[in-house]
Amino acid sequence: MKKALLLSDSHGQNQEMIAVVEHFSDVNAIFHMGDIGMSESLLENSARCLTYIVRGNCDRDYEMPESRLIDFAGKKILMTHGHRYIDYGGFDSLFYFGEENEADVVLFGHIHRPVLVESGDMIVCNPGSISRPRQYDGLKTFAILTVDDDGEVYIQHYTCELSTLGLP
Repeated sequence: MKKALLLSDSHGQNQEMIAVVEHFSDVNAIFHMGDIGMSESLLENSARCLTYIVRGNCDRDYEMPESRLIDFAGKKILMTHGHRYIDYGGFDSLFYFGEENEADVVLFGHIHRPVLVESGDMIVCNPGSISRPRQYDGLKTFAILTVDDDGEVYIQHYTCELSTLGLP
């Protein structure tokens, strides 16, 4: 079984992001879907695993890729910030982008709210924002992606309650 921490839209507000990374130190990888706010080195230095980051529409590090296709536990994980694919009314463009890349999972950010949609054999997921949520409850969110020993993919969203992570 392999696990990955899914983060997005931290916008340089790092307290929650680092707390979550430290709390979930048993993950095999971290995927950040952009708008990291110049905190790439901080995230990479805090992680105890492989870390993958894509550039968001607010990121200025043009060396970061806009998308990445990663083999994780035998699954093709496609990462993008999503601002070029999301139209706020549906996820068709993300599914098409995933199909073009033969992805099993498409991860995106940008809209600052958690999303989990399946179509056929493909999953599209937004972990939400770890710093600036936009969904009705206003809770900061992230997700954990698990690939079990049978190759099944599971994704669970979590709210970021610092008190449950041992912080005030």
